Amino acid sequence: SAQASGASISLRSGFVGAPSLLRSSRAAAAWGVGGRREAKHALRMQVEAEMTPDELISKMLEVPAYEMPNIVAANIKAVSQPSFFIKIAERADGADDEGKEKLSALADNVVATLEAVMARTEEKMDDASELVQNLLASAAEENGEFDVPLKPERVAFMRAKVKEQRELIDEGILATVFAYMKKANEDKLEGLVMILQKLLQLWAAEELVAAGAGNEVLERLLKAEESEWDGLLEEAVAAGETDAETMQSAVQSCVERVVLQQASGSHGQRVQAEFLRELLSRL
Repeated sequence: SAQASGASISLRSGFVGAPSLLRSSRAAAAWGVGGRREAKHALRMQVEAEMTPDELISKMLEVPAYEMPNIVAANIKAVSQPSFFIKIAERADGADDEGKEKLSALADNVVATLEAVMARTEEKMDDASELVQNLLASAAEENGEFDVPLKPERVAFMRAKVKEQRELIDEGILATVFAYMKKANEDKLEGLVMILQKLLQLWAAEELVAAGAGNEVLERLLKAEESEWDGLLEEAVAAGETDAETMQSAVQSCVERVVLQQASGSHGQRVQAEFLRELLSRL
């Protein structure tokens, strides 16, 4: 568990203010299973489709068998409810012999497919958990412990890891990070929350750099630490490289791109938009 060490401090992140020092790097393992469970639920909610049980059953009766896994995965919440199979039974009661046989076969097929999809989801969540824990480990000291606030060299190392793994950090990975953060908040591991927030900030910055900032000074800020932003902006303005209006326009263009290109309500959109709002507030 997290333990405070030395004088009490208060640090403000671009996402949440949180006081504390974290002294144990083993805390994540204690609640990793709970975090995976929360993230798994988030993933299921993302793929839920808007379709009534009757419409879903009718669609499943029409599609070829090889499309069944995709339909089950896209409607995982609906087909995992007992009421879905009750609806199949109700339709079978009013069907002719051929219809009964098709609906019976459908029920068996859905059960088998559901088990396979859930097993695959478990594997994906295990992979997501492993990647997140590897990213967190990059922030640890040589003795395996975390010191919060993170030292500049640890932040740089974590940024390098995020950049290296950027293409693997998808919505499922972000869901896992948010699930870990929720569990850490519940367990009052404020230091670990701060490290997870830093991970999200670094990911947002690297995503925005990869997408193209469209402004040299803005790209410089994205590659720098939040604590360096004010100084870098002052230097750029003093050197005649930019002004407040130009920077506000550049950041606003990034915000618009995030809103348009990211799925509405997604973790990716939320994290990048929050990061850019914090940057905009400095201008």
